[in-house]
Amino acid sequence: MAHRYLFLDLQHITRIEGLYRRIHQPQRHPDNPILRGENPWERVASLYGTVLYDPENSLFKMWYLTGPYVDGMVQIRQRNALGNITLLAYATSTDGVHWEKPILNQVDFEGSTENNLVDIGRTNCEGAAIIYDDHETDPARRYKAFYWEHGGIDTFIQHEGRTIWGQGEGDGMWMSFSPDGVHWADCESNPVIPLGSDTTQSLVWDPKIEKYVVFGRFGAGGRKTARAESLDAIHFSQPERVFECDAVDEEGTQIYGMPINLYEGIYLGMIWVYREGVDGTIDTSLAMSRDGISWQRVLDRQTFLTLGERGSWEDGMTRISQNFITHNDQIYFYYGGVNGPHTGRKFKQVERKHKSMLGLATLRRDGFVSLDAGETEGRMLTKPLTIDGGELHLNVDASQGSVTVSITDDIGTPLEGYTSRQIVGDQLDISVEFDQPLAALSGKEIRLRFQLRNASLYSYWFI
Repeated sequence: MAHRYLFLDLQHITRIEGLYRRIHQPQRHPDNPILRGENPWERVASLYGTVLYDPENSLFKMWYLTGPYVDGMVQIRQRNALGNITLLAYATSTDGVHWEKPILNQVDFEGSTENNLVDIGRTNCEGAAIIYDDHETDPARRYKAFYWEHGGIDTFIQHEGRTIWGQGEGDGMWMSFSPDGVHWADCESNPVIPLGSDTTQSLVWDPKIEKYVVFGRFGAGGRKTARAESLDAIHFSQPERVFECDAVDEEGTQIYGMPINLYEGIYLGMIWVYREGVDGTIDTSLAMSRDGISWQRVLDRQTFLTLGERGSWEDGMTRISQNFITHNDQIYFYYGGVNGPHTGRKFKQVERKHKSMLGLATLRRDGFVSLDAGETEGRMLTKPLTIDGGELHLNVDASQGSVTVSITDDIGTPLEGYTSRQIVGDQLDISVEFDQPLAALSGKEIRLRFQLRNASLYSYWFI
């Protein structure tokens, strides 16, 4: 499948004249927060989890981290558990904005199963990355979940005057499988990686290498990101660190987590930038990679999802979740918001006016980064590419200006009959028309030349 050409990096470009790249921030939904904890078993709602869209049933499905978050002990699965136990809850939506919490009757909480908790794992399921695996041949393994399972079973220790979870046999990164995303069976080989990862996790299927790839803190050496891969989602390679803060980041900055998705063939990471040494806040910026191993920050560390207004439910942390959804020519980003900074060396204690809740922000399709021109015309020449006929399509906002496309030879000279008329308007998907048919160039190596004035080009592709 041919992917769209984006401007997250400049790999497909030979020359740019008079143009600049601009990052676009997603717009918060007016109905935010779209989900909050409202029951004894879900005092908070945190997107250390995943949101997927099921096109067969036209349904958004959300798995989110929650828990009772009370002092002392609670009864879960007819066992004693600390009040800060992490649980996985499930919600559904027809529009991605208004959510329902179905009663699943799976997990016994304080003597009742009338809740929306998912019976997965053993004790503490944290950071569940879930995929719908459409190339899986076993229906019972259609959904796959990768998460940190920890805390042992009824194992508690005393630490600095507090009761905390102790380590248990089998702690580590677990995998579970499901036919429907609701009823889960744990992998018999758990833990599939015998290391911990106290953050959100990522799980993707990479069609280029035909392997499952996971990301998290496991084996990274702290608040950094490691990677491992597997042919069967059970037996994983030794994790290797692939991403961390560098010398440009201010001292005390950490990568709290990095949910990762494949978008148009590109690994796109949502970096949770934790400024422990500054104000203790966490917001989201972008990183990208062509292989999931070598990463670069997008547009010099600009913030992608900002903090909310001071005093709001999201003024301390805004963390985009694992998986984002392209739906109706928009990208849906679900994120967890927290009031107040993270506790750390500067903030030993934090009083929160609001509990953790979930929000939605949206962006036009391919709208991460655009190539822009002002009043003065700018030009861009691509690297050589081979076309197989079909049509050239653009995602472009030329509502205040125009874009012209030429098909050129190797030195950038337009071929006769292959310069388009001016393209105007805000167009998410417009077919470029030439006087000569593209089929005549099928199999030949060409370049594209774009001329922009008062316009933003988001992507181009052939179909």
